Amino acid sequence: MKTSWIAVAAAAVLTVALPGAASADDYPTKPVTLVVPFAAGGNNDVSARILARKLGELLGQSFVVDNRAGAGGAIGTASVANAKPDGYTLGFLSSGPMAANVSLYKSLPYDTLKDFVPIARVTTSPSVLVVPPPLPANDIGELIALAKKEPGKLNYGTAGVGSSSHLSGALFERLADIQMVAVGYRGGAPALADLMGGQLQVLINPILEVVAQVKSGKVRALGVTSAKRSALLPEVAAIAEALPGYEVLTWNGLVAPAGTPSAIVEKLNAATRQALTDPKVRAQLEELGLETAISSPAEFAAYVREQIDAFAKLARIANVEPQ
Repeated sequence: MKTSWIAVAAAAVLTVALPGAASADDYPTKPVTLVVPFAAGGNNDVSARILARKLGELLGQSFVVDNRAGAGGAIGTASVANAKPDGYTLGFLSSGPMAANVSLYKSLPYDTLKDFVPIARVTTSPSVLVVPPPLPANDIGELIALAKKEPGKLNYGTAGVGSSSHLSGALFERLADIQMVAVGYRGGAPALADLMGGQLQVLINPILEVVAQVKSGKVRALGVTSAKRSALLPEVAAIAEALPGYEVLTWNGLVAPAGTPSAIVEKLNAATRQALTDPKVRAQLEELGLETAISSPAEFAAYVREQIDAFAKLARIANVEPQ
C-alpha cells in the first residue's frame, strides 16, 4: 500500500536514516529527469528549465527537462507517479494537474495525495483583472457597481470551461453578487485583443500576458487575484481589498514518486531552497510573472490539500461538470 501524502511529508523531515535506508550522500550520481507535463515554451517549461539549470549547478549533475504534454497535464503527471522512486525522475507540476484536475475530470491516472512525495513549492503566480480604458470603472468597486446597474451586459473572457480565467471570473461574480457573460477563447492573446477592441469588458489573465499593455495604457488594471498586492504590480490593488476572501493563484512545485527516500527528498528540498534565494534565479522567475514560494515538504503537502479543496469549491461555483 502506498504511503499517504502527509505521512510521506512527515517522514521527509526526519534526518536520522534508518538501518538500510537509502543515503543521499552521493546523490545524484547520474542525470536527473525533470518531467514537465506541458509543451515547451510556456511558463511551466521555462521556469522548470531555470530551476533545473540551477539544481544542476548545485548538485553537480544535469537536470534534464522532459516535456510530456497532453490531457490537461495528466499524461506527464502520471508518468511521474509510475516512475521508479529513486530520485532520478521528478515532476515539475502545477496547480492544474495537481489540484484543479481532481475536480475537472471524473477519473485520473494518478492520485495526487497518494502517488507523490512533495519536495518543495517553487512559485506562485497571480493574475490581474483588466478592463478597456473607455469602460467607466477605475477600481473594483466601480466595476461591481457598473455590473449591478447592467446585469448580464458585461462580457468576460476565459480560456475555456474550468480554466483559471473561468474560475477566477466565476468567483468574482459570486462574491460581488453580479452577473456577467463568460466568453471562451483559445488562449489569452485573442481574448486580450478583443478586450482592447471593445468586444470584451473584463479579462482576468496572468500578469505576464498583460503587463506590457497595462504599462502602455492600452488596458486598465483594477486588481490582482492574490490575497495581497503582488510585488510584480505593487501599484495595483488586490481584488480581495474590495471582496474579502477572493484569491485564485496558479503555482508549481517539485515532487517525486511516492516511496522516494526521505534523505533524497531533503537534499532536493535544501537545493531548491538555495536555488530560489539566488538573486539571478529570482529575477528570471519574476520576468515570467512568477513569485518564488519557498517551502518545506510538509508545508507543500498541506498547501496542495488546501488547493484541492479550493479548486473544488471554484468548480462548484462555476458549475463545471467533470469530464
